[in-house]
Amino acid sequence: MLPASLLLHDQNPKPSKLIKKICRLAIKGDSEDIILDFFSGSGVTGQAVFELNKEDGGNRKFILVQIPELTDEKSEAFKAGYKRISDITIERNKRVISRSAGIPARNEREARTNPDQTHLDFSEEEVSQGKDAGILPALQLEARMMPALQLGFKVFQLVKSNFPRAEFKPDETKGDEENLEALKRYIEEKERQQTFAFKTQDLLTEILLKQGFMLNFKFTEQPEFTNNRVFRATDGEKETLVCLDEDIKLETIEQLKNSEQKFICLERALDTTKKWNLNHYLGEKSIAF
Repeated sequence: MLPASLLLHDQNPKPSKLIKKICRLAIKGDSEDIILDFFSGSGVTGQAVFELNKEDGGNRKFILVQIPELTDEKSEAFKAGYKRISDITIERNKRVISRSAGIPARNEREARTNPDQTHLDFSEEEVSQGKDAGILPALQLEARMMPALQLGFKVFQLVKSNFPRAEFKPDETKGDEENLEALKRYIEEKERQQTFAFKTQDLLTEILLKQGFMLNFKFTEQPEFTNNRVFRATDGEKETLVCLDEDIKLETIEQLKNSEQKFICLERALDTTKKWNLNHYLGEKSIAF
């Protein structure tokens, strides 16, 4: 675990044993319930859930929320490289996972020097698989975890939307038609700027969350689609196919002709003919962002 000196920013730390006891009393071990902590601090709730699941074989999940509050520059945490409290939240739960799975941690200096890499000793292939699966490389543990114990978590950061129309503000002094034309020009300009700027994982995450997918979604590339890069996304309950290419090929649309799954793509990837074909084949199962 993190040295106690790194946790001094938290004046009222939640004891992990107390959180474990509350979870044990309130939630059955075989449930799929989610524990939500809006003031996660150093991440004690995540630790408690991990340890409790290990003790009784439960499948509880957690969501931790922590604002990007800075640590005191004079604190031991700041000197150790943890600039934000959320950095400690993440690091604490990584170490709980490594301890539970029996995986040796990397040394602290290397971890801070390469923050995008796992603190655990994974191969390049495993890191690549983690990225393709939509999971931060530092948290892709499935290759080495114990069969009965599911370990891992994702880290999300609140940022602006990848879709420019979400930021457009109409001019109150102009009419609807003028604002509509202004919106079209705004979107075209922003999309030209973003064509090569967006990250597939970020865009896919936003789309899936807007479609109501749970945070534990995973996505895998579908090799049967040879003309476009198509992913299958699922959270265990919902499922969809997604393609974020700038141009959806007609061959891909033909492959979807008899599909029972939803298909999500970028609106700018479709011309009039392709839109008509998709709507004809899939109806409401076709969604363009």
